[in-house]
Amino acid sequence: MDMKITVDDQLITVNGDDNLLAVCLSAKLDVPYFCWHPALGSVGSCRQCAVKLFQGPEDTTGRIVMACMTKPTPGMRVSIADVQAVEFREAVVETVLTNHPHDCPVCEVGGECHLQDMTVMTGHKARRYRYEKRTNVNQDLGPFIRHEMNRCIGCYRCVRYYQDYAGGDDFGVFGSNRNVYFGRDEDGALESPFAGNLVEVCPTGVFVDKPFSAKFRRKWDMRATPSVCPHCAVGCNITLQERGGQLRRVVNRYNETLNGYFLCDRGRFGTGFVESPGRLRNARNNAGAALSDAQVRAQLADIVKTTGTIGIGSPRASIEANFALRQLVGAENFYAGLSDFDAAALHSAVAIARQVGLARVQDAEQADAVLVLGDDPAAIAPRLALALRQAAQRVPDAILAQRDIPAWDAGATKQASHEVMNPFVVVTSKPSWLDSMATLALRRTSQDIIALAVEVASGITTKAVGSDIASGLLNARQPVIAVSGEAALLNSAANIVLALRAAGVRAKLSLMLPEANSLGLGLIDARPLSAALAACKGQNIVILENDVFLRSDHAGELISNANNICVLDHIETTSVKHASLVAAVGSFADSDGTFVNCEGRAQRFYKGIFRNDEVPQSWALLRDAGVEARLESARIWPTHAALLTNLAATLPELAVCAEASPEVPDARPATLSYRYSGRTAATAHIDVREPLPHQHDDSPLGTTMEGPPIHAQSGVKPVLWTPGWNSGQAVNKFQDVIGGAITGSHEVFAFETSTDIMTPFAIDIAEVSDSRVLGLEELSELSPAIIARNLAGPAS
Repeated sequence: MDMKITVDDQLITVNGDDNLLAVCLSAKLDVPYFCWHPALGSVGSCRQCAVKLFQGPEDTTGRIVMACMTKPTPGMRVSIADVQAVEFREAVVETVLTNHPHDCPVCEVGGECHLQDMTVMTGHKARRYRYEKRTNVNQDLGPFIRHEMNRCIGCYRCVRYYQDYAGGDDFGVFGSNRNVYFGRDEDGALESPFAGNLVEVCPTGVFVDKPFSAKFRRKWDMRATPSVCPHCAVGCNITLQERGGQLRRVVNRYNETLNGYFLCDRGRFGTGFVESPGRLRNARNNAGAALSDAQVRAQLADIVKTTGTIGIGSPRASIEANFALRQLVGAENFYAGLSDFDAAALHSAVAIARQVGLARVQDAEQADAVLVLGDDPAAIAPRLALALRQAAQRVPDAILAQRDIPAWDAGATKQASHEVMNPFVVVTSKPSWLDSMATLALRRTSQDIIALAVEVASGITTKAVGSDIASGLLNARQPVIAVSGEAALLNSAANIVLALRAAGVRAKLSLMLPEANSLGLGLIDARPLSAALAACKGQNIVILENDVFLRSDHAGELISNANNICVLDHIETTSVKHASLVAAVGSFADSDGTFVNCEGRAQRFYKGIFRNDEVPQSWALLRDAGVEARLESARIWPTHAALLTNLAATLPELAVCAEASPEVPDARPATLSYRYSGRTAATAHIDVREPLPHQHDDSPLGTTMEGPPIHAQSGVKPVLWTPGWNSGQAVNKFQDVIGGAITGSHEVFAFETSTDIMTPFAIDIAEVSDSRVLGLEELSELSPAIIARNLAGPAS
């Protein structure tokens, strides 16, 4: 509900459903704060967002209120600049800093610290406290996070996030009076699969990204490139930060309708594979001899121009790379690189997406009933699992309205959530991370889960509801069914959604697919690996970013039957060891490309790492080899944009990839901060002259400090910054342009969220098998931080 209020004699239009602090930030007004967080709500504990509230036009005295705990009302008159409010806010900061160390120059958060920003914003300039500071002993919190408790200001954000939002129970607050300690009861790795978000939730430097500390650079001295997480099918938006050709760290890139403010630990720390010992940097032949770029192109050209050459794609390779290989070898010779199990499931997933539509992650978070079928969402789609957890503790709007509780009031909504439990059913073969939130948690075999799903759908259709599961879904307004597993189970879940829609319930289906581009590969519609076995005898094979030994028990037979085998990859795999030609190609961080996530959302990622010894991008190497082989199919896409145009013409359903790709403007947005320093000094030992900047014509983003801050067409904003806001909290200054400047997303989807087609899907339980050959999420397993965390013990 929009309304008008007056802030320091300025009339502004605000959203009356939000708190006063949030609406002021949305209006680009500076109000300092510590404890408030948009995803965590308001508790009013830090007292930093004090403003003066006047009761009416005649009131000249007013009273101090906390903006985060104040609900806007029509005609409200507020002052941020009032002298008493300003002095109050400065006094709060001075109190906070009495025990804070003077370590900004050596603190990893220096220059992107919310405490620094708020101190400057309040006008606090000098310390009067001259006594001994309180000190604490730091804990070993595992390989992801380093603990610096002396920097704590007691805002309680960490505990509210870790316990209330993420559901962790191994981290909390200890102590009494003025002596409080935020940590574990003993040293040990944090168990939550979302613990890494503490690094961004903390407004100071209490929780530090430990892998980043080993290759530290200041925020303004790193290139910032928008990207997409490659570790699962959710496709969370991330920002890659690079310096000197090395990926330094990954931070969350806010997207209101997808990952919001948070990432899972696999997404945050798993990208260490880009710089790991398992990274493939150089091309070679089967004798291990290094090959030049020209030699690789020539040998690959000889392979692809041979009639009958087989191409094996991959769900972890981009749409562009898979399509390029398909075009070179021909659609009839292109295979998906999946086991029969995964290929059948993916075929069903695509059919379901076309008819039933796919839920958004945001839909899962807003659901008033949830049914999870198959695998543990935290293992398959972690960020979706976190969204489902919020649905489990979400208080119905009717209850909030009845009790006059604003949705942003964290204390009141938490109390109400204990009194009202939405139906939340988890049916998996093994214990699930979401079991603690479930109203009903069942362990069943694959066959039994399918049988249960069939029974639920039948009960809803015939109105002979004989189970609490069916009745809970029927009584909901917007339930979400989250499913993963075999084709029969996916079809069963889709039938539940169709039955609910026929009964007038706005149900939605979330398919938890295993890999970053699973759905994109499914839309290319290729046959499984087993189909390649009969065709591979004596033929050449090109394997694209895939380890067939992880996909099929018959991979050895496939390899032994082939003539020449070329593997294009960026990591060392078993398939690489069996190749006669190994072509090193760029990872997602070194390339441009598109993934289609589990929502059907086409998302573009951009090349974010530039090195002097670069390896080619997969699609570009295939194009160049095709041109050298004189294949007409490769000549028509000399650029990335041309490739997407050809893709849209060949596979119309994937035209969304071209829509999701911003045009290359005359003035490309800068990926380097205007304070980027040391460009000459970094290479002074080689040449005292500053090296020329890297050129990358395929990207809509620039490679230098020059250029506008934002891409006008798409809203992509590489460097998130606004005057006075150097920390990640700068995102909160852009809340009125959510979906634009912050997300950098066109919101381009391949499927509608629902259709009018109500035909049930066939289910053949006889074909179900508990044995499945899955391509493991092999990338994050190569990250040194993930390896260290696995050695520390299993996360709960």
